Amino acid sequence: MFRNLSVFLVCAFAVQCLADPDCSQRPKKEDFMNCCAKPAPFKDVMAKCNEKFPFQKGEPNFCHGECVFNETGISVNGVIQKDKISAILGEMYKAMPDFIPVATKAVEKCDETVRTKMAKIMEHKPEGADKCNPVPAVYGFCIFVETIVNCPASGWQNTDDCNRAREFMKSCPMHHKQ
Repeated sequence: MFRNLSVFLVCAFAVQCLADPDCSQRPKKEDFMNCCAKPAPFKDVMAKCNEKFPFQKGEPNFCHGECVFNETGISVNGVIQKDKISAILGEMYKAMPDFIPVATKAVEKCDETVRTKMAKIMEHKPEGADKCNPVPAVYGFCIFVETIVNCPASGWQNTDDCNRAREFMKSCPMHHKQ
């Protein structure tokens, strides 16, 4: 009996190791940025906010997220307007109706994620991040991840790189920070 249990445990461990991606090996940005064919949101606003708050490699950019949410009216006086997010996503995906349920679920999940994890995020925020509200950046990143992970088959690029990136994003939440 002990031998059977040992063989089972070794096999289970091997299957688990083969199935789970290595969370220390983040896919390249290119491996997942084009995996899900969906409209690029707020091109003009993103360009404006990129100019005002350029990204630094390896550093979170809470000010960029706050800028985008303020410019689009998704955030008013620091409060996320969930109905505004849903309306914008509905408009953005109107030509892609199979994305609407994905976007709707993403908003619901991310709303819950932000509410439950914000205290922990605030504990571990990087030095100098005090000047901007992190909620919009966390919310926006969450929606990005959820729409990639749950991308409908009609929009998914079914390649090895994309499938590995999707598995990484599913299995390694918070390790796929940009």
